Amino acid sequence: MKLFSLYRVEFRQLLLSRTVMTAAILCVLSLPLGNLLTVFSNARPMSDNYILTPVLTGTTAGAIVWAVVMFMEADRLRRSGVHILTDAVAPPAFLSAARTLALMTLSAVVTLLTALVYLPYTAAKMSYLFSTGFYFANFMVLMLPTWWISILFADAFYQITQRVELSVILYIVLAGVSVSGIAASDYFMRWINPYVTTYSDGFPTIWPLRIGLYTRVLWLGIALGVWLFSILCIRRYQKGLLFSLFRNIKKLTILMPAAIFVTGGILLWKFQPFIDHGPNDYIYSDLAWDIDDANRISAIQYSLDLNPATGTLSGKAEYDIQVPYRGEDILHLNPGYMITKMTYDGEDVPFRTVDDDINGERTTYFELPERLFQKTLVIEYSGFPTQGKYWSGSMVRDTIDRDYISLSSVAIVPTLENYYTGVDKAAMADITIPDNLTPFLNHALMKDSVDNGDGTRTWRAMCPKYIGDLTAGYYTIDNFQIGDLEVDFAYGTAYEAIVRENDIQQTIIDILTYGSEHYGELFSADNNHLLLRQESAMYGGGYALHGVSTWFETVLAPDTLSDTNKGASATEVFIHEMLHQWWGGLGLSCAQEELWSSEGITVYSTYRLVKEKYGELYARQYYVDAWKEAVDHQNRSFYNRHPEYLELLPKLYQSQIQDSDRTTNWYCRMPLMILKAEELVGGEDKMDEILHQMYMARENYNYENDFRYADFLRYCGLTEEDLYLE
Repeated sequence: MKLFSLYRVEFRQLLLSRTVMTAAILCVLSLPLGNLLTVFSNARPMSDNYILTPVLTGTTAGAIVWAVVMFMEADRLRRSGVHILTDAVAPPAFLSAARTLALMTLSAVVTLLTALVYLPYTAAKMSYLFSTGFYFANFMVLMLPTWWISILFADAFYQITQRVELSVILYIVLAGVSVSGIAASDYFMRWINPYVTTYSDGFPTIWPLRIGLYTRVLWLGIALGVWLFSILCIRRYQKGLLFSLFRNIKKLTILMPAAIFVTGGILLWKFQPFIDHGPNDYIYSDLAWDIDDANRISAIQYSLDLNPATGTLSGKAEYDIQVPYRGEDILHLNPGYMITKMTYDGEDVPFRTVDDDINGERTTYFELPERLFQKTLVIEYSGFPTQGKYWSGSMVRDTIDRDYISLSSVAIVPTLENYYTGVDKAAMADITIPDNLTPFLNHALMKDSVDNGDGTRTWRAMCPKYIGDLTAGYYTIDNFQIGDLEVDFAYGTAYEAIVRENDIQQTIIDILTYGSEHYGELFSADNNHLLLRQESAMYGGGYALHGVSTWFETVLAPDTLSDTNKGASATEVFIHEMLHQWWGGLGLSCAQEELWSSEGITVYSTYRLVKEKYGELYARQYYVDAWKEAVDHQNRSFYNRHPEYLELLPKLYQSQIQDSDRTTNWYCRMPLMILKAEELVGGEDKMDEILHQMYMARENYNYENDFRYADFLRYCGLTEEDLYLE
């Protein structure tokens, strides 16, 4: 009762405090700052612009504000010199607990008030995309727990040091780690700035909020444990820290919970189930298997059951083995899955799994007994898919949710290292998902299904190569013809009105017509069929394969389509990925060299189309000038001027710098070189003629004999020196 009485006194006093009132106003006003930041963003989902960015801004700003209030309130009695009197009336631990609880209660009230203040504005801006539950969840999951964590740390630091300046220093150091590059490789270190990169309007998933909640619980445990420990540091008999701690530490009722909370938080950190536990300096290109590609499999059958309620997958893989691999065999599977059973010819097969997480994969070793005739290997597995650390920035590489599913191949089925599963092998897959989702497997639309009558549908697909990525969501599919080419345009149902209003279908027709007129009739479509698919913004980027082109969803975002000065990073991606049907894949197969790839020629082609569509000034500003700026920055970079120092860096940073240089070469330097070639060969018409000749000779170039930079120079009648850039 004494604690409750003190709590009421502290709450009343804080409620009437000018400091607290000022803090509340600052917290409420921090959200417009987040809205202001979105003005400078390009091609972001509306959920980012009007919910995520403002909430994250308010979360970080509010955490600092409430920490300052906590420091001031914790030092109030000592600052006024009356702490000796209050210590005699009530135990200091009770006073600290009451003050902390009261401030946490007020922060909760301010959180709710902030959410209510901005609700009408957010709802009006997002219109039919607005979800009340999702809106409030961001405040309750991301903002409020972070404010509580900040209050607990601030009070704990003061209780330990009894000095405001030292407490502030400790707080700044802890917050600095959270926003530093250290936390860039370990997202669970981000206690003051939750790790949520983006949301999706058309393909909603709770994965970002799920990981956000997990980190809040993790840090709440650590902060509460540290705060309980700080109670043991409260000074006794006007003595110092060590004496007081020695006398108070005997109170196991405080020490034990403190240790449990801190340990629990650390264990949650160590064993988090969202991102693999591979090394932070891992480089994707390091993943290499010594594969025996002997033809050992005659047929493959997969049965997959996805449970969005729990975010888990249960799978069974059956391989008809012609000749077993002799010796210890290897398979790779998502680290979040556990192999529950493995049999060969009906007999149990011993296996062992090692914790060697690399890019969302974990290794299992097994050995098959020798059999004279074809037998079946069965692998059963289940679990919660873990996202590869290499892909973690995408936020949605491997996730199973009620409204959206995105799984990479290794998060779907095992990969057998010593069994060839190439083009001459047919894999049959039965995949059970909610019946309201439209699935795509290996980038292709799945068409054959059976309604299970329980809210799920089982889809069957024959995969001539392998089981690749699986995507499922709320899609609308428009089917139309362009000459002999059949086009399926798949986009989020939430974007249907936008697609109709902006006549995106006609835009597609214009792009494909441009490519055909300038380079030749499209060859790379699969059986005269082209699939164009919108991807979640959380996936990031776009890609193109033969007969398939995809884009991240913000290409069709209202803010993007309405902005005529958006530049080359927005809607032009739409053009870029479609033109890849000519340059790359089963179009002209381009080699990947230092100064040549399908990307560079596609960027140039995009520039030409944009120039025709938007005018020369627009194309020069957002393409040519941007290319020159990127190349100039590359030329001036320290490691390009002093490459001898590059080798002194850790391998991960070397790779990052090299990847950045490669990107600049392909997407900026190479288009400038083609532009220079255009000038030397006689202008745009002559370059179009050359590109047409290149594309029409595509059958002479394949993955064994790619079209190279030397071939381009030969078609142009130029030398490397001719295209050298100053």
